[in-house]
Amino acid sequence: MNNFTSVNNHDDSQTPQIKGTVLNRFKPLKDAFVHNFTRHHETGAAICVYHNEQLVVNLYGNNKHASPWQANHRVSVMSCSKAMLAICIHKLAANRQIELDAPICRYWPEFAKHNKAHITIASVLNHSAGLPCHSTGKPHDIFDWQTSISNLESAKPIFLAGQKLVYHALTYGHILGEVLRRVDGRMPSTYFEQEIAQPLEIDCALKRQENYPHRDIKPSSAFSRFGLKIMSRYLPYIPYWKYQYFRPCSEHYHPNSSAWHTSEIPAVSGYASALGLAKMYAFLANGGTLTGKTLLPPSQVKTMTQLSFAGQELATQKQWRMGKGMMLNSPNFCPMGPNLETFGHMGMGGSIGFADPKSQLAFAYVTESFHTPNKYDKSFCGKRQQNLIKGLYKSLL
Repeated sequence: MNNFTSVNNHDDSQTPQIKGTVLNRFKPLKDAFVHNFTRHHETGAAICVYHNEQLVVNLYGNNKHASPWQANHRVSVMSCSKAMLAICIHKLAANRQIELDAPICRYWPEFAKHNKAHITIASVLNHSAGLPCHSTGKPHDIFDWQTSISNLESAKPIFLAGQKLVYHALTYGHILGEVLRRVDGRMPSTYFEQEIAQPLEIDCALKRQENYPHRDIKPSSAFSRFGLKIMSRYLPYIPYWKYQYFRPCSEHYHPNSSAWHTSEIPAVSGYASALGLAKMYAFLANGGTLTGKTLLPPSQVKTMTQLSFAGQELATQKQWRMGKGMMLNSPNFCPMGPNLETFGHMGMGGSIGFADPKSQLAFAYVTESFHTPNKYDKSFCGKRQQNLIKGLYKSLL
């Protein structure tokens, strides 16, 4: 018999203060969630799990010094946004509005300049397009859509498309987003809201929406104004491609800034509740359909999640496995449990969502306490995220 435990700690003398519901079987995951607060400096976070199409874990909480976390709170999920945008692109493909193997310039002719005519949509989705960053533009350009598009049109590839796996941290969003805009006429955030979030009741967005409750992230070394100023204004003068990643950013490249709140940067500007992110992946874990509604047809889910490129990713120097828009379980970089069939996307700071079709699982973790690699925890994902994933799979034993 499936027994749920309701969690509702109102005792202000205790920390953490956790609320929600959890199927008793998933107590190891609940314990890991609490442990993150007591041992790993979590200040506010939420986790959700779907198993066999049913919501089995919905927990959220905060330490005693933070304002109360609510079930519908959204938080910046950084590159988890890339999966949301990928779903939009695959929806266009499923509707025969685009072909993934077509060159981008078929839909965006100006992109062909400077030897980019051969770059395909698929190569951007799997991060082999050869344009992970560029040396055109200036600080703060990332906050203006048309300026960012003009910069991409003027950019020259750094690598030959299809040859090397190099993370397209920001260019991914504007390249794919402009293809979507040229084909459909809507901005990516509007398309996602009208075609996916609203009809399927998925509490995610590709841009901050002020009519929804949000959590600001906590101060982090990853987003210090001084560090961002150095990375955007001075490092790009060093003649090496890696130093161009933050060229179009500025000291305002921060999820708490007003510039961020009003801009569309679809590679990173997404917001989600844990419930929304988990539900999105619950559709995908079940072949694209949940409770009688369809996110994508099964054939398109397969196209998105089958191995498309594998090898050493040059920015992180780690071994990655990529689908077309989804990270595939890569144990040496971002482990997502024991099954290699698992796919999803992590975001800078530690938030993650993934689907494990083999175990019929969908999992999401969102946090306001951004992890950055440090001498105590050098991982990109962070101990908090990995503790939760271990607790999740321990619950299935």
